[in-house]
Amino acid sequence: MAFARSFLDSLKRSIINNAIIISTFAIISSVSAQVQLTNRTTEAGLSVIHNPHKDIIPTGMQWMTGGMAVGDFNNDGYQDLYWICGGGDPDRLFINHGNGSFAEQAVSWGIDEIHGGCGAAVGDYDGDGWDDIYVSSFGTVDQAGEPGHNRLYHNNGNGTFTEVAQAAGVNYASQSAPGGFGAAFGDYDLDGDLDLMVTRWGDELSGNRLYQNNGDGTFTDVTNAALGPSIFGVWGFQPAFIDMNGDLYPELLIAGDFEASRYYLNNGDGTFTDQTVASGTGLDDNGMGQTVADFNNDGLFDWYVTSIHQTNPPPDNNIGNMLYMNLGSNIFDEVSIQAGVNDGGWGWGTVAVDLDNNGFVDIVEVNGRPANQWLDERGKLFYNNGDGTFSEIAEAAGFNQLDQGLALCYADTDNDGDQDIFAFTNAGPLLYYVNDTVPSGAWLRITLDTSNNPLLAPRGFGTLAKVTVGKNTYIRYMNSAPSYLGTSEWAMHFGLGNAKVIDELRLVWSRGYETVLTNVPVNQQLLIQAPELADLDADGVVSVADLLMLFARWGIVQDSSALVADLNNDGAVTTLDLLILFANWG
Repeated sequence: MAFARSFLDSLKRSIINNAIIISTFAIISSVSAQVQLTNRTTEAGLSVIHNPHKDIIPTGMQWMTGGMAVGDFNNDGYQDLYWICGGGDPDRLFINHGNGSFAEQAVSWGIDEIHGGCGAAVGDYDGDGWDDIYVSSFGTVDQAGEPGHNRLYHNNGNGTFTEVAQAAGVNYASQSAPGGFGAAFGDYDLDGDLDLMVTRWGDELSGNRLYQNNGDGTFTDVTNAALGPSIFGVWGFQPAFIDMNGDLYPELLIAGDFEASRYYLNNGDGTFTDQTVASGTGLDDNGMGQTVADFNNDGLFDWYVTSIHQTNPPPDNNIGNMLYMNLGSNIFDEVSIQAGVNDGGWGWGTVAVDLDNNGFVDIVEVNGRPANQWLDERGKLFYNNGDGTFSEIAEAAGFNQLDQGLALCYADTDNDGDQDIFAFTNAGPLLYYVNDTVPSGAWLRITLDTSNNPLLAPRGFGTLAKVTVGKNTYIRYMNSAPSYLGTSEWAMHFGLGNAKVIDELRLVWSRGYETVLTNVPVNQQLLIQAPELADLDADGVVSVADLLMLFARWGIVQDSSALVADLNNDGAVTTLDLLILFANWG
């Protein structure tokens, strides 16, 4: 106990602004020579087959469906997995034991429904501290062909879920057609609760819906007012919320089929502007999956969209994946061919992960179509060479996913400091790959607690983390990495190469608070608590310094620079905010 207390005291002294580190543990590692993924599906107890029901899901959509989502549903510190079976069998919930094995507990949790599920997203929509699950669904056999049967499973915090989608007002993606495809939670208005975007692949005009969280367990459909007519007719596969330009407000990115991918700029007033053409994005002819990361470590988030690549012959509309490199100011340069990531086959799910912890983010992608040149095509692992190019190493790394790969998720399932992979096969098995890369570089994994600040979204959605080691700075964003019909863990993972210590860890929370830690040891997990509502400088106390910060923003209206001082979230810094600050004084 004396050693542990001494270690924690030493660690606390290295933290500027009294940020709170709640848990930490360490291991020893070094830089990797070769990525190695090992299929441990059977040993882990994760044997399950996707079985899409032909009388529920329309024939032309069955082969595109099948999702899953990662979440710590029992809050024990280990990542669990929700799996959609597609209506031929009950859905599954695999609870992580933390010892390399999982237990299937869908029945006891009340989530073993038999329905035509398609995609899933995880988020604590009511801020009660427990991960909830949203599922797009074509309904049951009796409901086939009807709209309005998507699911929202509320986590009761006692080992059970309750389905509340209709009561919450989020049970449809289209009011005229059944089902939906991808979904993503995100606090687009920065009011401290998670909103929801749901997309649908289809030709009906109203097939994509943006739901604003009312803060009382219900949502309001704001699609038309927030997105305007450009969303009509979008064949949406997967949305994601992420701040691409550094103004705190997250943009809405949609991977869409038939030249329908969209880059929506968040205006900060509850509306979005379609900047697809102006930004240089939307060049993918058949956008399906997506992932966002800083692939060249320049401090800007890039956007990777999977699509269809055909070589025999190469028609104009099957030109492959797109890698949009962020040049700043919402302008992008498409470089997929030069980077070596253009050919992903018939691409679906994709994730950005640093598999060997060397400081450069790699790309994993699953693909396939049960026909022609894409039949039984191996999934892709594009290894980041650190020079703007990638090398495809799936076979050498042991990533042997074949056939119709759909969803893809990552999670540090064993808390050992590297990212493990879940791969979903349409009408086929779940595949679980444990990351056995040895040796591997140093690492840092960050989770966030925002329960003490009502204006910060649960799990710290929208927080930007910057890690500086020497001359190198790495960035991550908290949003659970929506991919294709699935979401990954709510954590920010950094590979740090040969680093022995982190010179600076800077967190920029979604409202502009900044928490800074220095001389942080590598190879550990940090659970960091957010600053209090009126603690503008995040030093652990509301004092004169915070008062001066508030006065410096006095009268500013609808500007992200004032968010940190807009304590009542009315869009302006006024006397009301001053009163809230004094109420929290000291």
